[in-house]
Formats: sequence, structure tokens, C-alpha cells
Amino acid sequence: MKGSGLVLAAMGAAYLYVGVDLAPHQEFVEETITVEDTTAAPPSAYGIPLSGFCVDRSHVKPGSTFSTLLAPLGISAACIDTLVRLAAPLFDVNRIRAGHPLAFIFPDDDSTMPAYFVYEANAVDHIVFDLRSPYDVRLEKRPIHTEEKSLSVEVTGALWNDLVAAGATPALAAELSKVFAWTVDFYRIQKGDRFTMVYRQSTVDHEPYGDPLLLSVRYDGARTQEAFLYDSVDSKGGYYDAEGKSLKKAFLQAPLKYSRISSGFSLRRFHPVQKRMKAHLGTDYAAPYGTPILSVGDGVVEKAGYTGGNGNYVKIRHNRTYETQYLHMRKILVKKGQVVKQGQVIGEVGSTGLATGPHVCYRFWKNGRQVDPRKEVLPSADPLKPEDLPAFDRVRDDLLARMDDAEFKAKSVSVANF
Repeated sequence: MKGSGLVLAAMGAAYLYVGVDLAPHQEFVEETITVEDTTAAPPSAYGIPLSGFCVDRSHVKPGSTFSTLLAPLGISAACIDTLVRLAAPLFDVNRIRAGHPLAFIFPDDDSTMPAYFVYEANAVDHIVFDLRSPYDVRLEKRPIHTEEKSLSVEVTGALWNDLVAAGATPALAAELSKVFAWTVDFYRIQKGDRFTMVYRQSTVDHEPYGDPLLLSVRYDGARTQEAFLYDSVDSKGGYYDAEGKSLKKAFLQAPLKYSRISSGFSLRRFHPVQKRMKAHLGTDYAAPYGTPILSVGDGVVEKAGYTGGNGNYVKIRHNRTYETQYLHMRKILVKKGQVVKQGQVIGEVGSTGLATGPHVCYRFWKNGRQVDPRKEVLPSADPLKPEDLPAFDRVRDDLLARMDDAEFKAKSVSVANF
């Protein structure tokens, strides 16, 4: 019995050694394969069956022209001239640009004369020049794949970084700021807030192609705000809240696209230059010198000039009720009496007048009295028509379900990784 016990112990130790992984835990990392510029040809490329050919890929060098790319490889001037004329209805060879991908396709017999030259105009379009008689030029297109995705992100620091870390492209982050430009003040976002969205993204060869299209977004912060893209039969379409009211308003939430609030509206603030307590009837948006300052709404420039305290400034009358003012500009880009549109650049951030650093002091008047624009209920564009609501409700409910699912999965992953 004692001997059999020793045998069992030895077998157990052997299993522990062979069958149990005692090494430090490591996650699988997909291997990255580096491919040389000159490779054995795949079965086909650029719409060309490549059996019996090989491909030499490169990029257009600065100063290169159609002639200087082809002539060193033995392509005659007469052939180049013919190719230029054949290409004219499809592509102007003078538009070949440095940095774009190109390829020479050679017969697989050590020939120094290429059979094809390919120039990639963009991720989709590439021009194929058949260098063999009879010469030919044609336009080939890579397939574009479009799919819908969902994403839910909790804000832990900088929103932009959180979105990109979660798999969003910078373009998606930019689209998000456009959708909520009228309703969300991105300079008041707090840690723990959450953005959930459904979007449509096109890809070419598994790489993003073109800007993403946001189908719906939900922001859970101090209060929940939602946006749903809907195209009605007789309108250009736009983003609406859950009740079918347009998100587009008469005024943007802020006069800058990217910055941070350095000082809010207050009836009592210690002035950093004058060193005394006084009312600050505006909102300071700190930003680098030269950052474009936008008119928050349509209107007419009422004043554009300089004072000792305001520095370079612009004041805009939007209608009988509302006026806005933008102070401390480095440069004024409009003049008195000029009509401006919402989002139009009217100046650049500076530190003129009584300012300790580059920023714009944004002021807002309602019926001749300065108020805090972030606390105002601002007028909206027209809501959806009653006859559009049943169809809109179906679209909204589907997108809500998909956002709920995305948020549930994101929170589940967060709990699992805790």
C-alpha cells in the first residue's frame, strides 16, 4: 500500500508538471507579419489575374511625373503619349501626387519591361495602364463594405482619448461633437458620464473609409440627452430627440470647437488682472492662440473693434431678443454691418485687453440683460410633422434597443475586468 501510494504521488507530480500550466499568465497577441514591397503575386490584384506575374509595389516620390515613372523602365515616349491620351477620359496623369501607392506588374520571367503600371488615386480608385500593345487604360475600384456598429464608453479622462481607446476613430469623435453641438456643452462633461452610440462605418480592405455616420447617440451625464438620425419624406433629415423635436437650435453651446472652460459666469469673481472682486458676466474658454472663434448663431455684426478692457472684440445682434459678444481676440475677421452665419469664423483666440492668457470671453444678452447661456432654454428648429412620428418611433425604438444592448455589454465587460 505504501508503494502504491508513492506511485500515485509520483503520477500526480508528473501530471502537475505536464498537465498544469504553472507559467505566468499571458494573453494571446496576434502575430504581426511584415510584408516586403516586392512580393510573390497573389492570385489577382487590381482586377488582373496574376498567374505568371509578380508585383513590385512602391509610392510616388516627390517630383515624379507620369513620364519619369515609366521612361526609366524602357517605356517609349510614343507609348507614354498614347497612354496619356487613352487615360484622359478617366484620369488626368498630371494629377499624380507624391506619396500615393503605385505598382509595376512584371511577367514572371525576369523581364525588365513591366506589363502593367497601376496608380492608386485613393483607397478605392486605381488606374490600370496596360503597357502591352494594344495599349489600354481602365479604372478599377476596390469594394466598399459598410456595416453598423455600436459602442458605449464611460468617461474616465479626456473624452477623445476614451473614445479612441474603446475603438472609435477620431472621425467618429468629431461627428459626435457635431451632433450634440446645440445641446451638449462638451466643456462640462464629468468623469463617470457615458456616451452610447450606434453608427455606420464603411471600410476598404478592413480600413475605415470616409466619415462614419452616427445613427443615434445617448449621453448620460447630469441629465440624459439622446439624438436619433431620421430622414422624413419631405425634408433633408436631421437629428431629433426621443419626442421628435429637432436638436438643432438657434445657438451653438460654445463659440469654440475644442477648448476648456477656465472661468464660468459669476456675479462675483476675483479678477486676475485688477486683483479685486467683481462680476464676471461671461464664460471664459481657454484655447491656444489662433484657435478659430465661431459665431454661435446667425446675425449681423453690431460692433467690431478694440477697448482697453475687452481687447479686440466682436458683438453680434441675432434678433430683437439675443446678442452675443466675443472678447480678447488676437485677430478680428469680420466688420461692422456684416451678416454672419451660425458656425462662421469671426476671429481668432488671443489675449488682448485685460487678459492673463489666450482665451475668449463669451457673453450673452437676452432682452438687453447679460445672462448665463448655459442655463437658457434656447429656441429649436421645427419638430417632425405628426404624420412622420409613427415611422420615426419605429426607428427610434430599434436604435434604443441597440444602444441598451451596447451599454449592457460594455458594463458587463467592465465588471468582468474589475
